[in-house]
Amino acid sequence: MKNNEEEPKEYFERNILLVIIVTAGALALDWLAIKMLIDVNPWGSAVAIPGLTLTLQALWLIVNPYAVVYDDRFEIKQTLLYNKEFYYLDARAIDGKSNHSVQLIYNDGDIEKLSLLGMRASHKKQFKERLAEKINESLKNRDF
Repeated sequence: MKNNEEEPKEYFERNILLVIIVTAGALALDWLAIKMLIDVNPWGSAVAIPGLTLTLQALWLIVNPYAVVYDDRFEIKQTLLYNKEFYYLDARAIDGKSNHSVQLIYNDGDIEKLSLLGMRASHKKQFKERLAEKINESLKNRDF
């Protein structure tokens, strides 16, 4: 039986340097926690909690792309806790003048600033162009 869910059309990857820094920090904290626990230091368990949290975040960053573009929406997966979907039907335009963020302008005039910190620099321009293209396509197909 075929899966009825939409398949992603395009992926936009993360900045490799950011992933390496988070992974190195997580591994350093894990190593320190293990070393402390082997030496029977109770502070090892206090160091292990942020170490394991950062390790989970690093694994999540490695496995998931920064942004995924579908036919009717796009997702930004910035961190383990920030995962948001935006529908083209809700948007009127984007303002991508800044290299570090995109401003999504909704139909009612509200503006939401979407940070692109963590996205590969080579993918930012392509991501902005793709969003503008999809929003313009959505504007042409609307009946209201």
